[in-house]
Amino acid sequence: MASIEIENLRFTYPSRKIPTLLGITTRVSCGAFVLLTGPTGCGKSTLLRTLNGLIPHASAGTLTGVVRLNGKDIASQPLAVTCQQVSLLFQNPNDQLFCTLVEDEIAFGLENLGFPSEKIRERITLALEQVGLSGFESRQISSLSGGERQRVALAAICAMQPQVLLLDEPTSHLDPQGTRDILNIVNQLNKDLGMTVVLATHRTREVAPLCNHVWLMDSGQLCLDLPKSEALQDATPYQRLGVQVPVEAPPKPPTSSLERMSHTARSETLLNIQNLRYRYSHSDSDAVCTISCKVPRGEVLAIMGANGSGKTTLIHLIAGLLRPSTGEVTIDGKSYNRVKLHQLAGKVGIVFQDPDLLLQAETVHDEVAFGPKNLKFFQETLEARVDKTISRFDLQPLVSEAPYALSRGQRQRTAVAATFSLHPDLFLLDEPTTGQDAQHLHQLMDELCDEIRQEHKTLIFATHDTDLTLKYADRILLLRNGTVIYDGDPESAFADRELLQQASL
Repeated sequence: MASIEIENLRFTYPSRKIPTLLGITTRVSCGAFVLLTGPTGCGKSTLLRTLNGLIPHASAGTLTGVVRLNGKDIASQPLAVTCQQVSLLFQNPNDQLFCTLVEDEIAFGLENLGFPSEKIRERITLALEQVGLSGFESRQISSLSGGERQRVALAAICAMQPQVLLLDEPTSHLDPQGTRDILNIVNQLNKDLGMTVVLATHRTREVAPLCNHVWLMDSGQLCLDLPKSEALQDATPYQRLGVQVPVEAPPKPPTSSLERMSHTARSETLLNIQNLRYRYSHSDSDAVCTISCKVPRGEVLAIMGANGSGKTTLIHLIAGLLRPSTGEVTIDGKSYNRVKLHQLAGKVGIVFQDPDLLLQAETVHDEVAFGPKNLKFFQETLEARVDKTISRFDLQPLVSEAPYALSRGQRQRTAVAATFSLHPDLFLLDEPTTGQDAQHLHQLMDELCDEIRQEHKTLIFATHDTDLTLKYADRILLLRNGTVIYDGDPESAFADRELLQQASL
């Protein structure tokens, strides 16, 4: 397999004054499995893109230093050559899936390289077998769950039989079972085929058992570059940077959700969902099936379940972005059936799983100011609110940056801040952990939950993260195949092994 050498690597994006990579020098031996972690915006994704040639061949900017693959400078050889040796699995599979059918997607790279049809067929069969999707050749990609799409993207990579596999937050969208599946596949590729692996993640505890080397990044530099046996001896570097320590710490007893809820038990209902049902036009089954619940003011509610269980659909129904097939959603006693979507602005706020769906301004400051400005806030009130929100979500160093020039986690925080600036009564958050390091994730949730409880508002978030739910949620809805299988306090749910298995948690 392949070895990688990096010497004094520096890279600066055209829109940035400060380099994203600052003089990195290191080496990856053949067949290694490297865990790459660090705070949001430290340069992890940029580093991966220099290893597969996207930088400098497909990304503008200033690159100095050298990256060698098996002794050859990646920047000096054609991208078409490097892509046969090094493959990158993105955080979001939709960013690298182009075709309608699974078999066409896996064949795409091989066809571009002129492989004969018989060889392509063999590779498709083998790749689907490797990722546990045998028989999926004729499946429509649009009909697959997030976990299945990630496996298809990985199968397309396996079919190319690269020497190096790079992965950028490959499990951030996946439920626990989907995460285990992907990591097991990557482990097999590394152990059985000798494939060199570099995996960037904030979820270090899931990857630590598989790796043999650790890179910890901070501000474009490697502040730790050690074999796993040495890298895990001291938690201090990880704690200093606010990232998850790869070794599990002794659990702390969580704050009782009953204590958290004591002040909300007699509050008036803000959100009322009655017999809610929704079916997508292309489907023959309900995505959400006869869900009913009441959510009081001041409550923090978590929605959990496997990929495809209906979490995002339910969030979109609550936000008014989808109209139910049957049933009703009311907020403050007003039915969504009798209001137009724009009338919910300022009352209901939503941050999507993909923050890019919300971002459209030229700078982070303008993004946070966009909502209040369109709701005609007085200038003095608007500026005060924007400044306070930017400070609350640790965005001061980024106020003049273009949102699309930021890392995924920074874009997520910007989207949350832009919604938060409206101070909605009902705040909806779909997968807040995406791209976030531990410090910024908890800062984000602390700010939201403080606002919710102090101002007597309501927060609903969909997540796969049990620790996040235990720490912040007063109540949890567990979904399975579009139906609620549990509605109650998180501690009781997580103590029931059979229930967790039903919910794929």
